[in-house]
Amino acid sequence: MTEGIRIDARDAAPTIRGEQGHLLAALLAYFAAHLLIQMTVTDSLERDEAEIVYLTQRLQLGYGTQPPLYAWLQWLAFSMFGLNLFALALLKVLILLALYLGMYRAARPLIGVHGALAAAASLVLFPQIGWESLRDLTHSVLLTSIACATLWCYFAVLRKPDAGRYALFGLLVGLGLQTKYNFGIFLAGLVCASLLVREHRDVLWNRKVVIAAGAAFLVFLPHGAWLMQNLDAAAAGTVRKLAEGTGKAGYLNNVGAGLASLLSAVLAFAVLPVLVYLLALRRLRKQIAFDVRAPESRFFLCLYASFFALLVAIVFTGEVGKIKDRWMMPLLFSLPLALFAVAPRLSRQAAFERLRPVVVAVGLLVLILLPMRTWFGPALGKVAPPHHPYPELASELVRRFPATTTVVTEGTLIAGNLHFEQPRLRTLLLEHAIRSEERLAGQVLLVMDEDATIGWLDRFRSAYPQAKVTEQGRIRLGYRFGGKGSMTFDYVHLNVEDKNAAVSRGSGNERTG
Repeated sequence: MTEGIRIDARDAAPTIRGEQGHLLAALLAYFAAHLLIQMTVTDSLERDEAEIVYLTQRLQLGYGTQPPLYAWLQWLAFSMFGLNLFALALLKVLILLALYLGMYRAARPLIGVHGALAAAASLVLFPQIGWESLRDLTHSVLLTSIACATLWCYFAVLRKPDAGRYALFGLLVGLGLQTKYNFGIFLAGLVCASLLVREHRDVLWNRKVVIAAGAAFLVFLPHGAWLMQNLDAAAAGTVRKLAEGTGKAGYLNNVGAGLASLLSAVLAFAVLPVLVYLLALRRLRKQIAFDVRAPESRFFLCLYASFFALLVAIVFTGEVGKIKDRWMMPLLFSLPLALFAVAPRLSRQAAFERLRPVVVAVGLLVLILLPMRTWFGPALGKVAPPHHPYPELASELVRRFPATTTVVTEGTLIAGNLHFEQPRLRTLLLEHAIRSEERLAGQVLLVMDEDATIGWLDRFRSAYPQAKVTEQGRIRLGYRFGGKGSMTFDYVHLNVEDKNAAVSRGSGNERTG
């Protein structure tokens, strides 16, 4: 096993400790700057942020199509710091910090300190990690961070296969499965690679695997029990997303569309860092000689081959038409590490020195463009959720209906933003209000935007026939940050009579008569 672990001789220099300190300081400064920007630019939430705010109104074992771990962590952050932008952004920053540091820790024993620094810093080159994760993503960020920690623990078990490390590996697996269900693809690929590489198989696969399996089972058990009882609700959204792009064109066309989407997702995720590496390391190209004999080299090749075999198998079901680039995050985040592992002659220190200015430039560009997107987007005709007038809408609704605390809407973008702006407003999705066993009663406000489905009021009244409309109207508000145009919101205020109370009164009237 140890023959596959290569450490650059120059990594023994006294500057190593300083390089590690520089990495931590740079990451802290970078994410502190993002935290400050996030708190000062706008108080309107992006889609994923609004969804997580909506979900954290209730602490549950499951949330429909989304596993609960991110919502639990966000609920904890809100409990500690209040429902505000600081708590929302802080959790994201800590998760991203863990991802970058986890990449460094996973890579250092394999490719040395300078290689690990290059691999960790290169994460910012992936658009979905460097840009989208800061802009909006939630569950995918946590998933990638846990996948990275799992990869680190995998190699830690290889170096010292004791019971504690097997238990930690199982803990991470249990947490990963409660982050996003496609962690299962990462886990399956990891298992396949460990079996295909003899040196890894001989070390890992022993009776201690039961410890890892037991830890994973215990951690996943509460949510797993919920999942078994709500499998249809949990799977419906995932199946619907995967089926986008399929239709009545036939099996072969669906498979073709799925394969094209898979290729597009891989390219969208990897093309930028590949181009940067080709340009930045062009003077070191003579050192790039791939060695597939070492166990770690074969491991990464088997890992990616397993991922793509699993994805292609899913596509060949004919039920998958759309694969999104962000779904590649937990599968391909380790590409920089893999490059250094399969190219052992490449000078890690020289590569890091050439990549560092590019990475710094990209990071600074992200910090500049994120607020500019909000400030100047409307002037360029680019309207995004931060430009939507949700703070003004929430204030207007509270002014008009000060005694109403229950708001029903159709999308998490409105629901999350309204609750975030006015925490006393309890927001519900229309589907949940209609189907939930917990029936509404008292004053209820229905609020819909222009994209609401036709007949939303009729659907609500069919579920609550005792509901009486007291006011109905429309609110038009202009886009924020100077955006041209406006958004229109329809609202209906109702008094929803408690069905049980109505039945009791009816029974009393019958007895009196």
